[in-house]
Amino acid sequence: MQVAVSEFKSKCTKILRNVFNTGQVVEITRRGKVMAIVTPPGPDKKADPEEFLGCLSGTVSYFPGWDEPLGEGEWEACQ
Repeated sequence: MQVAVSEFKSKCTKILRNVFNTGQVVEITRRGKVMAIVTPPGPDKKADPEEFLGCLSGTVSYFPGWDEPLGEGEWEACQ
């Protein structure tokens, strides 16, 4: 379905509700050329914690002493 940008501006809420309910894609046009495409959202996908956290594997390094308080000379250098 194609809709002119002026019509989209005046009927935005109705058009978006229709896209959500029917799954129909809407092309928004200006002078006959498509300037945007409105598509319905994809299916809800629950994030798999193992998949998400697995991508962080090997990205964290531990250096002993990283949490030690700074000395006077080090503090001045960090300012």
